[in-house]
Amino acid sequence: MDGDIGERGPRLSERLGRPPRRLLLLGGGAAVLAVLVDRGLRLDLPQPPPPVPTRRKAPDEDLLLSVVADLSVLVTAADDLVSAGAGGTVRRVRTVLREQRRVLTGRLTNAGVPSSVIAAAEKKAAAAAPPVRTRADLAARLADVPRTRWAQVAEATADTRSLLLAALSAQIAGSALLGADVAVPDPASPSRPTIVARTQPLVYAFEVVAAQAGAEDRGRAADTLAGLTRLEIATSGTSPTMPSGWALPFPVTTPADASRLAHEVLADSVDATVEVAGTAPNAASVEDAARWAARIQALAVDWDVPLTAFPGATP
Repeated sequence: MDGDIGERGPRLSERLGRPPRRLLLLGGGAAVLAVLVDRGLRLDLPQPPPPVPTRRKAPDEDLLLSVVADLSVLVTAADDLVSAGAGGTVRRVRTVLREQRRVLTGRLTNAGVPSSVIAAAEKKAAAAAPPVRTRADLAARLADVPRTRWAQVAEATADTRSLLLAALSAQIAGSALLGADVAVPDPASPSRPTIVARTQPLVYAFEVVAAQAGAEDRGRAADTLAGLTRLEIATSGTSPTMPSGWALPFPVTTPADASRLAHEVLADSVDATVEVAGTAPNAASVEDAARWAARIQALAVDWDVPLTAFPGATP
């Protein structure tokens, strides 16, 4: 029995001389907790919730936000002019701008963009905008489309590209109606042949309109023909000869026929605003198409073709 005690004695003394493993773990955990508490951790508070996932941006969100913000500034400027007594064309342009802002804002909110994000973009644009005090100021603002914007529109998704090309063309048409000069881009874009091919039949059609118009329409027929002739020279680069070889949509032998022809050919051209740019346009083609269409739209107003927010596109 003594031998047994002698064998077990050292092991027992080793156990008595160092704490069991469980006590070591508990003691170490208590020490860590003590340090954490000393550094400000409250053990009686619930743990913070996990971070909210970052919102995924909508397609073309940054571009649409920028356009909507610009539209908000333009609408405010038009409102101020109307409040100061401006009427007629300014009111017409304001109606178009309001509709553009409504539709494009709706696209953003429908895609999940918070209203607060839209409002912040509008506020930022308003703070940086120069004042608009006259019709000429508004015309200049409408015509002043940065070159970077054409590139952004060309690179957007097809649906957004169509809407913004149409919207910009309507804004530039508004600038023309307010007295701004709308120049054709130079050099010509890849869309220019299509543009020329659409312009020449218009000149021919208005030669017929001018020849058949009644006394009350001869003046505006001559003015529109002159505008279309200037557009043909600007787009083709050459002085036009008497156009021929294009079939009219119906016989024109009376003043009523002439008035109908004027309305129909101009309305058809306005509807082609997006089409003339092509299915995969670059920045130059988008600008070329928009400025060509703007000049057509400004002329078409005299023939009961109303200025619309998105000519040639479906919002």
